[in-house]
Amino acid sequence: MAQQDVLIIGAGPTGLVLALWLHKQGITVRIVDVSEGPARHSRALVVHARILELYRQLDLVDELQACGYQLPATNLWVEGQHRAHIQMSDVGKELTPYPYILMIPQDDHERILENKLQSLGVLVERGTEFLQYVDRGSSVIATLRRKIDGSETACEAAYIVGCDGSHSAVRHNIGVKYEGETYAPLFYIVDLEAEDDESPLFNGEGHLRIQDDKFTMLLPFSDSRHVRLVGTIIPDGDQKVDMSTPHPDVTFEDVLPDIKKSSGLMIKKVNWFSTYRIHHRVAEKYHENRAFLVGDAAHIHSPVGGQGMNTGIMDAINLAWKLATVIKSPNMNKESQKKLLDSYETERRAFALNVIGTTDHGFTVLTDQGFFSRLLRNWIIPYFVPFIMKFHFGRTRIFRGVSQLVCTYRGSPMSQIAVGSEKIQPGDRLPWAKTESSDNYSTIHIVSWQLHVYGDQRPDLEKWCSAHSVQLTVFEWDQHHGKVGFKKDAAYLLRPDQYIAGIYEGASIASSLSDYFSSHGLAF
Repeated sequence: MAQQDVLIIGAGPTGLVLALWLHKQGITVRIVDVSEGPARHSRALVVHARILELYRQLDLVDELQACGYQLPATNLWVEGQHRAHIQMSDVGKELTPYPYILMIPQDDHERILENKLQSLGVLVERGTEFLQYVDRGSSVIATLRRKIDGSETACEAAYIVGCDGSHSAVRHNIGVKYEGETYAPLFYIVDLEAEDDESPLFNGEGHLRIQDDKFTMLLPFSDSRHVRLVGTIIPDGDQKVDMSTPHPDVTFEDVLPDIKKSSGLMIKKVNWFSTYRIHHRVAEKYHENRAFLVGDAAHIHSPVGGQGMNTGIMDAINLAWKLATVIKSPNMNKESQKKLLDSYETERRAFALNVIGTTDHGFTVLTDQGFFSRLLRNWIIPYFVPFIMKFHFGRTRIFRGVSQLVCTYRGSPMSQIAVGSEKIQPGDRLPWAKTESSDNYSTIHIVSWQLHVYGDQRPDLEKWCSAHSVQLTVFEWDQHHGKVGFKKDAAYLLRPDQYIAGIYEGASIASSLSDYFSSHGLAF
């Protein structure tokens, strides 16, 4: 019976990221997947800025950028009329080193992640089905079945993580409710190549077209004529149906008339066509003792804004450092272990509920046939969004929300209690601050606790960090640090996922840092 620190069920982006981040921290992993390879008909196409920031920790960004496509702009068309052109390139240039939306098909994304994992000596066990697990108290024992011959084996691990999608077998094994709703509109997605014509839709930009209360979204991802086209088939009657309701068989020929009417595309080649239902659901809890749920196994929502895969990847990175901390700290007391692992659900479930609320509203606006929704999508949004994008506040507000830079863990058990109403508070993502002499993101290639000081170096902090194996970086004070929201001479304690755990000032910073670690049962 093989014994691992963590058994990961599912080798989509969330499972692969979890395996990579655990391995980076010295944790042994086993990752299995029932499929024989990455999904060919992938839906996810967007990698947002916050994910690229975190991908710096494993040196993944350059390869993704080389394989992906930076969306320069998007356009809105209503009933055949061009209503808005929204510039997307460099829209977040003051917020992040990656101020754009990166388009890369999920199957290519998965190959990059899996190749990286393989280069580290960890192979995905394909064609291996998870059947069940038993929690033994100090470990779990999972039963796995090889599809090739039906043979069953047992695997013992300290923890098991379900990254196995919306129909998660791990979630069913735990017995967790997955409540929410299924929308009646049926989505289709087409990977196609266009004829070499003069269509304004093939200019390398995104295009959202609304025609007869249906919408199509055209997204380029390699060049201007190789695109993904996403659309809806909206039935009459109620907009929500039971999850178990099978959707009707639909072919590309069935939707081609609507595509031609709304866009006038001259299609050269259809590489593949797929249909699917849209749900918004969230698991009632994210873990039970030694079993955890990540990504679609824990939450699922509409594809509006490209949030799903990105949210799941952030789940994986959040969980990875917490599992690693517990596994590598055998003397950590049970109460502290529980507090740390419980914070995964506290932090990530709250964010998932927020994402579901936002995407649900966006999906309703795009598909609802009521008067107010029509007014919003046909008239208000086409004029309001381009108007607010002219202003710095509007651009940064929209980009922060879409790119998940807005994600915060304020109020988390792992965040120091905030004092006052400062711009930067414990639980926030570390803001990016690049000056002529420094870039505070230069240190985030490591997965460990860090301390940033903006101002003068303190000998006592250097001594404390050396004794506790916490990397200390001191940045010479610059007025841009103050503009971003940092305080001069303050110390910012960073978690391994680069969120701020605490902010400390005054003469007793070293003592306050010790109090934080001891109160959370953390010892280094």
